[in-house]
Amino acid sequence: MDEPQSRPKNEVAATALHTLNSRGMSVQIAPASLHRVILAVARVTFQEILRDKVLYNTVVISGLLFGVGVLASKLTFIRPDRVVLDFGLTAIAISNGFLAILIGSGMLAREFERRTILVALTKPITRIQFLLGKFVGLGGVLVLNSLLLSAGYLLVLRVLSEGGAIFSSTLGWALLLLGVQSLVLAALAVFFSSFSTASLAVMMTFGTYVIGINCSQIRMLALKQDSAIVQGVLQFVASSIPNFEHFNLGLKVTYGLPILPQFILTSLVYGSTWILLLMLFSGVLLERRES
Repeated sequence: MDEPQSRPKNEVAATALHTLNSRGMSVQIAPASLHRVILAVARVTFQEILRDKVLYNTVVISGLLFGVGVLASKLTFIRPDRVVLDFGLTAIAISNGFLAILIGSGMLAREFERRTILVALTKPITRIQFLLGKFVGLGGVLVLNSLLLSAGYLLVLRVLSEGGAIFSSTLGWALLLLGVQSLVLAALAVFFSSFSTASLAVMMTFGTYVIGINCSQIRMLALKQDSAIVQGVLQFVASSIPNFEHFNLGLKVTYGLPILPQFILTSLVYGSTWILLLMLFSGVLLERRES
């Protein structure tokens, strides 16, 4: 009795499965473990993003920033390697942020347009598994991008520094925290895209980032306000979004100041917590979203 009614849905699901198979992911209609499903979707996402020209554009942009840093170092008489140090970290942050925001914001919208998200309506893949797989794939690209840029960055520093004196554990922690920051940005972009369009997700993610890197200034501004309502609003804004100041070591890297292990641990836990929360909220919203 129910077979004629379910046939159109099965045909749509079959089409989605065929599309995923044609994109390199073999989906079996059989019981599958959670991690295998997520890794299968992540592998396809990783390969797709690597074929996207956005990755190469960010590498070019970062290369230009590295070049500007080297040029600027030639125009100063005080520790040119420190100029490259600051410019290089900025280049890596921009490159990873560019990837995280643009790809993360359009990732789900692209799947809805291609109708491949409909595969999440069939077993054994659910929408949440599909979402996690997409995020893991994007995270893999961000990690790869960070490693490649960091390797080139350290090579440039090695050439310009005197005996490698500029290298420190603080620099290594700074590179790690920049990677965590990009993952938080990606999770934030995916969250916004789960209930809005790609363009709106880009703007909301970028706006949240701008506020997030100025949380301490917003709290200071709140203390100077006479209105209790304005103070409450500013404090709420500063507390309800990710504080990206946790991932910016700033002058500590420039001058090689030591970093307490407690700070690194707190930043890692803080970033991981935000990623988990954003993925949880994204999954809930995606489950309620119409295809």
